[in-house]
Amino acid sequence: MKYQSLALLLLRVSLGWLFLYAGYSKFTAANGFTAKQFLLNLQGPFAGFYQVFVGNPMVDSLVVWGEILIGICLILGVLVRFSSFWGIVMMLLFYFAQYPPAHSFIVNDQLIYALLLVYLMVSNSGHFYGFDKILEKKFPKFKTLMG
Repeated sequence: MKYQSLALLLLRVSLGWLFLYAGYSKFTAANGFTAKQFLLNLQGPFAGFYQVFVGNPMVDSLVVWGEILIGICLILGVLVRFSSFWGIVMMLLFYFAQYPPAHSFIVNDQLIYALLLVYLMVSNSGHFYGFDKILEKKFPKFKTLMG
């Protein structure tokens, strides 16, 4: 069990780092981050759905701050279920934006990230060297947000 907890911690922190770094690099981009070019170049079957988001500054902010906050939550082990849920939503939106994946018919990195977040969400990973266990004792009503 000790090694499983350590593996779960390493998975949670490393995935958190990926999110945090992705958001930070967008936040500090020289010309600012915008999803406009990405959205304009979509060609898959769901491209039309994403056209309503082109040029919307709220979408750009949600991507940047979503990645940063999800990363921080995963690294610290705080609100892991809640942040994992929103990470899954984000990854599935990214996945379907580029469907079908370039290197495979079904699987790509966004889908793998979403599946890893599902695992973190159901495994109580925030209890292993994270703040969720402490918060859960202090705020038992919010147990479903933590894990």
